[in-house]
Amino acid sequence: MAEPDAQNDFAKLSEDLAVLRADVAKLAETLSLMAKAEGEAVTDAVRQKVRAGAARAEATASGLLEEGTAAYEEAKARAQGLTSELGSTIERNPLSAVAAALGIGFLFGLLTRGRN
Repeated sequence: MAEPDAQNDFAKLSEDLAVLRADVAKLAETLSLMAKAEGEAVTDAVRQKVRAGAARAEATASGLLEEGTAAYEEAKARAQGLTSELGSTIERNPLSAVAAALGIGFLFGLLTRGRN
């Protein structure tokens, strides 16, 4: 009588192991799907952060370009104003302008003469 019970117990144990193997396989598949979904979520979050950073960098670069262009235009306008003012001053006082140019040339000559 001990044999039938042992065979039944062994058969039951084999069935339980088969069910356990199937459950472990399902669990592994579920964990794999969860990991994949989590990986995709992390990837999406990283992509969004990169896009936001790129947008901020582009906005900053655009702002700097606008500021640089404005500074260039302002410097250009000032230079044109100074040139115009200098031209007007030379037209009003040509002899003073020639004397100033001669004086500057003389000083420049003195400064560069000692370097040879």
